[in-house]
Amino acid sequence: MADQSFAVLGLGKFGMALTVALLKAEQDVLVIDSNEEVINDVAHLVTHAVIADATDEDELRDLDIGSFDHVFVTMGENVEGSIITTMLAKKLGAPDVTTRANNHNHRLVLEKIGADHVIEPEQDMARQLIFRQLHPNVVNYFNLSKNISLIEVSVENSRFFNQSLGDLDFRKNYDVSVIGIVHDGKLNQVPLATDVIAPHDQITLIGSNKAVQRLDDILREEK
Repeated sequence: MADQSFAVLGLGKFGMALTVALLKAEQDVLVIDSNEEVINDVAHLVTHAVIADATDEDELRDLDIGSFDHVFVTMGENVEGSIITTMLAKKLGAPDVTTRANNHNHRLVLEKIGADHVIEPEQDMARQLIFRQLHPNVVNYFNLSKNISLIEVSVENSRFFNQSLGDLDFRKNYDVSVIGIVHDGKLNQVPLATDVIAPHDQITLIGSNKAVQRLDDILREEK
């Protein structure tokens, strides 16, 4: 997956989790929050961390928010704020805006004002259930945007067994990044090229929807 630019507007639990996932995937991330303490906590981790009001058009324009490949508006509980921020991001030219909705009506408004992708917890849980039924090897999955997904999948294909991440080179060969490995119930959050995948390990991948689903099909084959 080619490097892309991401902006995360709002650093609540969801925004923080999203930021961490993007950082593990070695992506450029701008984070924006009005809380100085929260920004200070992540400033040393991300490409840019800015204390700003995401509902202020001038501030978003100064940050050139429209130049980012993907913008995430994550202040779901602040319904008015998320609507205004989504509208401004699209007005300023952001090509792909994903916004978290609090409920179905919130979703309808966000879609009407131009959000490219809306995350609604209940609906997403239903989609995850269906996805897992269709892809039984997938432990977890999450759509980061219209075109990018994060999945956790069990490795059942023996051709991957006892191979290092460096030898497998997922990024070159499958156009995805490995951002985590669970072995014997223990999570390796910062896997290295020398780390080896054992039979039935669970690996977390990030990449385009097509790439992660294609690799899922390969990983669950029993060879």
